[in-house]
Amino acid sequence: MNTILKAALTLSLVLILFSHAEADPKNAAESPTNSEPGVVVKVGKAIEHGVKAAANGVERGAKAAAHGIKHGIKAAAHGVEHGAKATENAASHVANKIDDQQPPAASPASGK
Repeated sequence: MNTILKAALTLSLVLILFSHAEADPKNAAESPTNSEPGVVVKVGKAIEHGVKAAANGVERGAKAAAHGIKHGIKAAAHGVEHGAKATENAASHVANKIDDQQPPAASPASGK
């Protein structure tokens, strides 16, 4: 597992545990009217939501980085291939020019 992901999960779990450990479940967990969740419950849910969002963000970031590296490698390989082909074409072109500029080979002179 990714080190950043482990650290994010550990920190989030510690925050969740501390938020529940400090709260008195009889007084703070329930609202006085019992019609809506108490502050501790809301905070706990918000922390859980934050943990999930952080984990997803780290995962997406890792995937994007991996995709970026793969894309860069492919682009570099394509560039090398393109450069090799261009060099080959240039060398062939120069060789043809040199061949075209040389006079035809003279026949051996016959002695009289």
